[in-house]
Amino acid sequence: MVKTGRAILLIDNKIVTIKRTKYKDEKIIKEYYTFPGGHVEDNESFESATIRELKEELGIDTIIDKEYIYIYNKDLDRDEKFFLCSYLSGKFGTGDGPEFTDINYEKYGKYEISLLEKDKIKDYNLLPIEVKEKLIKDISENKI
Repeated sequence: MVKTGRAILLIDNKIVTIKRTKYKDEKIIKEYYTFPGGHVEDNESFESATIRELKEELGIDTIIDKEYIYIYNKDLDRDEKFFLCSYLSGKFGTGDGPEFTDINYEKYGKYEISLLEKDKIKDYNLLPIEVKEKLIKDISENKI
C-alpha cells in the first residue's frame, strides 16, 4: 500500500500549495492545486516523510504541529496523512526534488509553488476534496 505524508502550511494567512499542470501533446489537460509532501519510504514514518518532502519540494525546514486529517484516497489508491506544520527556516523555491530538477512536462507535468489566500481556497481546484472541505469548514469556524 502506498502511503503519503502531506503538509498544510500557513504563511501570512496563505496556504502553501503546489500547482500542478499536466500536459498532453503540449496542451494543458489538467490543472489543480495540492498540498506539498510525498511518498513514505521504507522504514519512514508519515511525519518524517512529510518533513523530508517539504525540504525536497520547497527547500524549507518545518516542524509538524499536529495531525490534521487521515484519508484513504481511492482515486490514487493510497493512505494519506495531512499535518498542520510550521515554517522554521530556508528559502522557498530552493528545493532539489526531482519534480524541480528533472523537469519533463510531458511525463510529470509542471510543479509550481503557489500561495493561496486561506479565505479563498473554495475558488480553487484544490485536491483532495475531502481536505479542502475540512479546511473551508475549519477556516469559517476560525479553527485555523
